[in-house]
Amino acid sequence: MSRRVLATVAVAALPLSLAACSGNGSADAAGSASSGSSAAGKVKVVASTNVWGSVAEAVGGDHVEVTSVIISPAQDPHDYEATAKDKLTFSNAKIALVNGGGYDDWASTLAKGSSATLVDAVKISGFNSSVEGFNEHVFYSMDTARKVAEVVATDLGKADPSHAADYTKNAQSFGSEIAKLKERAKTAGAAHKNLSAVATEPVAGYLLTDMGIKNITPEQFVEQAETDAGPSVKVINETTQLLTTKKAGLLVVNGQTSDDVTKLLQAAAKKVDVPNVGVTETFPEGVTSYSQFVGDTITHISEALSK
Repeated sequence: MSRRVLATVAVAALPLSLAACSGNGSADAAGSASSGSSAAGKVKVVASTNVWGSVAEAVGGDHVEVTSVIISPAQDPHDYEATAKDKLTFSNAKIALVNGGGYDDWASTLAKGSSATLVDAVKISGFNSSVEGFNEHVFYSMDTARKVAEVVATDLGKADPSHAADYTKNAQSFGSEIAKLKERAKTAGAAHKNLSAVATEPVAGYLLTDMGIKNITPEQFVEQAETDAGPSVKVINETTQLLTTKKAGLLVVNGQTSDDVTKLLQAAAKKVDVPNVGVTETFPEGVTSYSQFVGDTITHISEALSK
């Protein structure tokens, strides 16, 4: 969302959008020890966002101290500028969990400049990040989250062998939750067969795939949306027509951002009663776990389509 203007006020106006706020951690939680363990003996883990931080917490449980840097919709993971405190947090951590794929380069840079073990979600995902148009928002890929949890369990086990069995067990439990979520997504999508969607940004692309919802957003729209100039009038019109002709039965927007193009597409969708759903890149208020984050998104999409 590098081009788009963050507009938390606009979030409240989005139908079914999820207003994001503070999540499971903050940079203030970082301690001063340099061993990678806190005063209480917990293994220190730093994550670029609270979404990934929650995965580390699910695996580490009471044995880890997780600090998530991005916890607010006012902080864009793409363009965030790391602070001296962030650098200290990474240098104190035993494990650093980042999204990768260009999504949070600042975090990858800090991790590589520290002694922390780097866990890069995009590299773990198995997706080919070198292909044109690669969607780096792998935190909405449930399979990737499961794989990341397994790697985190292994790395925590190496850092803290006495609790290795706990980490493995927790990762397995997380994997079971993911399996249930995938089944929920499949069932929800099956209730609306052959559904296509337009998305202002590819944030929830992997989840739409798991739900069996085809993303028909024009490639030119996706590419041009990432530029300072934004989509051309021609491309905007082509995208709008997908909604007004109801070739797309769902509009997905980034609930943490808004611009004139987004508002135009929302207006077009509203005129023909095409559902409009907002998704987020960090935890909405009240969300404390990855399973809840994805599960609530599935629910919001299902409810929008059922109206």
